[in-house]
Amino acid sequence: MVTCEECKAKCCRYIAIETDEPDCLDDWDQIKWLLMHEGVSVYLDNEGDWVVEVITNCKNLDENNKCKIYDTRPDLCQDHDVETCVMNGEGKVEKILFKTAEDVDKYLKKTGLDKTLPAESPDDE
Repeated sequence: MVTCEECKAKCCRYIAIETDEPDCLDDWDQIKWLLMHEGVSVYLDNEGDWVVEVITNCKNLDENNKCKIYDTRPDLCQDHDVETCVMNGEGKVEKILFKTAEDVDKYLKKTGLDKTLPAESPDDE
């Protein structure tokens, strides 16, 4: 098991935000737009959640990968458990991973979704 002392602060080098499952071509277009930005990926995780991940360092990391506000860090950081840390997980976190807009186009063609999905969300009608 990788301890926090051995890790290079991976959990402090990205943010991951859950998003709605894409259910129309407009949603997929928005994902492609997100992927055109540096450090952004989108994936479907092993629990069925859609996630936008942005690679970005926490402003409170020092040059030794230590937290400069450790005693007053947010609850989310305090609740982070080494047992469930991504560094100690088994296998990949992602079922499907998109790093580029081209990845999305290939996926839509491969699955046939480019021909079967509506242009706009059914909820928008």
